[in-house]
Amino acid sequence: MKKLLFLFIALTTLANISYASFPITKNSSSDISNSISFQIAEEEEEDGVKWWLLIPLVIALGFGSYFLIKTWWRAWRDRVRWVRILTKIILILGGLIVLLSIISSLSGGLVYNMQ
Repeated sequence: MKKLLFLFIALTTLANISYASFPITKNSSSDISNSISFQIAEEEEEDGVKWWLLIPLVIALGFGSYFLIKTWWRAWRDRVRWVRILTKIILILGGLIVLLSIISSLSGGLVYNMQ
C-alpha cells in the first residue's frame, strides 16, 4: 500500500513539474486550437488590491495588539523585572533607529551611490 501511495505521489509530482516546464504564452497556437473555435474568457486585470480582504486582517491585528498592550501594561504595573528590562531595551533600540534614520535622511543616505 505504501509503495502504491508513493508511486501515485511521484507520478502526480512528475506530471505537475513537466506541465510547469513548458509555459504557454498568450500568442501560442496549435492545429487543434485553429480547427476548433472556442472563446477564452479573459481575466479582468486589476491593478489595485481588493481592500475588502484586508478588513479581517486589520481587525485581527487591532484586537491582538490591544490585548498585547494590555498584558504588557499589567506586567509593567506589577513590576515584573524582565518586562521592565525588555521595555527599556526596545525603547533604546527604537530611539537609535530613529536617530540613525534622521541622520541618514539629512546626510543624503548611508549607502554610497555610484551614479
